[in-house]
Amino acid sequence: MCRVLTQCSSRVSRAAPTSDDRFGAIVELSGIGMDRRTLLKAGAWAAPVIVSTTVVPAMTVSPTVTPSTVSVDTVGEYPALRVETVEGVALPAGTYIFSAAGFGPTAETVLTDPVLPGSMEYEGSDVVVVLGEGNALTSFAVYVVTSVLGSDVDRTATLTASLPAEAGGGGATVELFEPAPQLNAPSGFFGPDGSHWPARTPWVHDAFDSVVEVDPDWGQIGAAIAAADPTSKVKVLVRPGTFAAGGGSGSTRAGDLHDVGSVGRDWRVLVTPRDGWGSVAGVGTIADGAGYAIVNLAGVAMIGFDFRATGVLVRNCRDFAIGWSTFGRLNATSNAHDGLSDVEMVECVLPDLTDNGVDRMAVRVANDYSASGVSMRGCYVAPAYKVAGSSAHCDTLQTSRSSGAGNVSGISIEDSVLFASSSAVVMAEHTQDVSMIRSAFVGGLRGTGRYPIADGLHLIEGENTLWGQPASQGDLVTGVTASEGLVLGSIRESWQFDSVTGTVTTDVTPPTPSTGSFVVDNATYGDQDVVLGQEWYDANCPLPDAARLTQIWSALA
Repeated sequence: MCRVLTQCSSRVSRAAPTSDDRFGAIVELSGIGMDRRTLLKAGAWAAPVIVSTTVVPAMTVSPTVTPSTVSVDTVGEYPALRVETVEGVALPAGTYIFSAAGFGPTAETVLTDPVLPGSMEYEGSDVVVVLGEGNALTSFAVYVVTSVLGSDVDRTATLTASLPAEAGGGGATVELFEPAPQLNAPSGFFGPDGSHWPARTPWVHDAFDSVVEVDPDWGQIGAAIAAADPTSKVKVLVRPGTFAAGGGSGSTRAGDLHDVGSVGRDWRVLVTPRDGWGSVAGVGTIADGAGYAIVNLAGVAMIGFDFRATGVLVRNCRDFAIGWSTFGRLNATSNAHDGLSDVEMVECVLPDLTDNGVDRMAVRVANDYSASGVSMRGCYVAPAYKVAGSSAHCDTLQTSRSSGAGNVSGISIEDSVLFASSSAVVMAEHTQDVSMIRSAFVGGLRGTGRYPIADGLHLIEGENTLWGQPASQGDLVTGVTASEGLVLGSIRESWQFDSVTGTVTTDVTPPTPSTGSFVVDNATYGDQDVVLGQEWYDANCPLPDAARLTQIWSALA
């Protein structure tokens, strides 16, 4: 019996006969397909999977053996192994052993159906069931209550049954959980696809040394991070709900989550919603000045949150990652403490147009602090438009300095797409060492087929794609490399390229790199007034609406 399995492929081979010809065919079942997944309170998926089974047919056993089988079953929602006789007679007396791997069996985790009082013992990794003479059982099941094992249990845990000789020997193994979800394979799209994950951050389905559940409360999250052992894999699971209104995402905010974590950890602390993306959200909007500030964190990764309408500031963080999340605005600032360094923005998605005239993303420095090692991978950044006549700077990504002598360095943009805002796609000042890898920078009006400019808003008249101060002012963007991407629009001469490979531009006079060259292609992408067709967006950067994000980030659930 295999109630929760929908397909099995079998392979039958003949075992070498023994002298008493007690053993016959050995049947191995593999290629199991699941027809459902049951989410348990512990955060684990129950899915019994048969690994192997030995069946002893009645015709080939000696008269002293009662032909019996053991097979995968379920008891309620829990994975089980069922022992039963082939001919419907009582099971023979003997010792039936069930061996656990990956977890420790106890009276709370391994039970029988029906209850067998007085006949079970727990010996190390084994559960021993002893059936006496004269018992009337024709079958019984041993099952594992996976919901009490905890979400840090080894996901490869198994239970193996071994039948006594009186029942024909043989056995079977059941896997307690479905195989853990893996990262998606790279899709080739610009933007999120579930294939990127921050460095030194445990995969969400790894075995963790410690798992802590908290409410969507910054104080509780901070306390859990502060208590985390620096040498352990630690996961902080946030229960479904909504964060209270934050103190805003301005560049000098003290922080809603602040001053926890440490550099030099073996692993970053993973903070993620218990029930997947979309189950934990922020409140407020860019327009009302709401938002959240994450300040002076180190050795932490925050993955899977929904801040779609509001702003988030990452300030003075080190060895920090944020990703698989949506935002209204996302900025990084270095202006106090130990500055900003080694920050990853992984599949950060700003999917909605905003007409508030703000910069959608920024890396800024002040007070003589610098920012180094900021990477964007698999990101999607919709434009910001300003009202007609406004003199505001309104960029998709800005790197800049507001005071002091600090600089921005080590900026990496990979597998991402950025649409033109009213002023520029990328506005870079006091910036060095920029790498652009398999990314699209969509300048001019080309992106307005997806994000139309409404009446009363500034009409984009240029195509300031890679922009900055004039070269004559000496503020050069140096150490730039580009590979396998698209730069649709103008590239200012202040951008100094060390190397360019496989990168297409519509700028007819692009900068000359030290190594390689741009491929100029106006025939395909047209001038700044040409709007790209819907088929181009679908083929290159699918719209990351809620349905798509739920699909590509499903591994979080």
